[in-house]
Amino acid sequence: MKSQSRRGIRALICLVALLTPILATAQGFFETTPTLESNQGQLVTHSSILFLSQTFQNLEYGTRVDPPSAAAFHRLECSRGASISGNLGEVVWGGGPFPGLTRIGIRMRFRPVPDFVGALKITFFARVPGSTTDVITDTKIVSIGELPPPSMFTPVPNENLGAAPAFNGRLTTTFAQQTTFEVEVTGPTNKLITVPATNTGTNFTHYIPLDAGLQPGNYSWRVRSIDARGRKGTWSNPVANVIYGGIDMAGFGSQTFFNTLRAAGWASFFQAAWGGRNIWPDAAGNLIRANNAGYKVAAYAFLNFDNGSTIAGAPANQTGAWQVDQGLRAIGYVNNKASLPYDLKYFMIDLENRFQGTMAPQDRVQRIAEAVQRVRNLGFWPMIYTRNEGFNQWWNDYTGSSADFREMYLWDSKPETATAVYKDHLLLNVGVPWVRYGGWEDRGGKQYLLDVSIAGGRVDFNVWNPAVWNVQSPNPGSINITPANVTVVREADNSYKATVTLRNTGNVEAYAIRLGDATLGTQSDLGRQTLGMITPNGSRAGNYTFPSNTGAPGTSAFLQFTVWTGNGPQNHGVWVNLP
Repeated sequence: MKSQSRRGIRALICLVALLTPILATAQGFFETTPTLESNQGQLVTHSSILFLSQTFQNLEYGTRVDPPSAAAFHRLECSRGASISGNLGEVVWGGGPFPGLTRIGIRMRFRPVPDFVGALKITFFARVPGSTTDVITDTKIVSIGELPPPSMFTPVPNENLGAAPAFNGRLTTTFAQQTTFEVEVTGPTNKLITVPATNTGTNFTHYIPLDAGLQPGNYSWRVRSIDARGRKGTWSNPVANVIYGGIDMAGFGSQTFFNTLRAAGWASFFQAAWGGRNIWPDAAGNLIRANNAGYKVAAYAFLNFDNGSTIAGAPANQTGAWQVDQGLRAIGYVNNKASLPYDLKYFMIDLENRFQGTMAPQDRVQRIAEAVQRVRNLGFWPMIYTRNEGFNQWWNDYTGSSADFREMYLWDSKPETATAVYKDHLLLNVGVPWVRYGGWEDRGGKQYLLDVSIAGGRVDFNVWNPAVWNVQSPNPGSINITPANVTVVREADNSYKATVTLRNTGNVEAYAIRLGDATLGTQSDLGRQTLGMITPNGSRAGNYTFPSNTGAPGTSAFLQFTVWTGNGPQNHGVWVNLP
């Protein structure tokens, strides 16, 4: 008796288990076995059993496809009833009466059109004849083929990028659908990024957060598409980029601020030291904290050209050298670079659209040259920061399009919006190639975001060529520019060409060397001409042109000329024979 009781209890438990889903769905349910993955254009079978939990006098049942236009072939075979209607989007069978606990087997034969790829919805349904509302449904998502990788617009291959680049692309399919994407970034920082679902045919963008960026180095990345069911497509071919991001600021930054952004990948730091009127009070402390956080550090002076500083002891003529000295004083420099507790890579000269005064362009160039040469003489690398695009032609407007500083690095400013996907590309401005100016063939860095509040500080963001920062500050020294040779030749039109060769016998680079006004006999050649940088023991030559009435062939004439250096003008004179 006990054994029979146990068997009876077990049978009751099994019956309850069988009836539970039926009781939970008052009218019935489908138990579907779909073919979850298939190839494009492949004929497949999806099977289901319709369990009815109540009596239906008449019932329609079948399958539908979403989107309907994806179907090339759609047929049903059912264990009960007969075919009622059918098209590629929906096939309907029907019959009755069906008592409760009836089971109906449904076998769906389906082939998609050849160009369909991605996720497809198939729905098994049952409804009362004459109604448009399903009483029992079961929808499955199946994957047909593998979605191809999207077309990627950014990052541009082989570009230098900041620490937080944007990934922007688009997947276009014949049949619109929602797709997610995975971006795999490999390098000093590895990331696997999932981009939220986006409709095909529309652009998607993922911005790496500024406070969770990539450490400097060489990177490759690839991307793949994932359909709505989760089937992953093939990876795209890898794309290579170089990452090097930096920050700059004028105001206060705490140690936590510097630590946070350094951990986020930003590796170099420029501190404002001189603002054209006064020093920046946070300069010394910020540089120490940045160095402690592991940044490569540098500072800059915002030059005035109107002699407008009123600090104690300010001279009437506030030369470039004097302004550099104020900036160095602000960061704690005393007598020599050993007074600084870090290696200051650069001391940059900043030219903007303020404090320009009424100086002539050639005099502004001289003030910049004074600042640049002072920086180099004291044992730091000089650099130029400015802007020259659109309505902000700072460099061309204020220096007369000078090319005198072309051998040193240019830090160019082109602020863009935070949502601009090309903003951190070193070779691009607003998605198009950077327009050269000032004799620079390329730029060492680009400032692309301004005044961003982050991690408790207010900061600008930059992209750099890593070579800019792969340096040690140089030894201090001095320049000595002397005329090495002067020759005069008669041209075919009987004018005279005087060639002056200058040599630098000093032990540091002489920047922005220019030849100034010259007189030969009673004739003059006025203006300043660019020679550029002369390395230690190096030389460069420039030419003057004088008319034929300068003097008779075979006579002597006195050539007077001016050489402009960052240490000031030098006047020279020499007797020459007129050929």
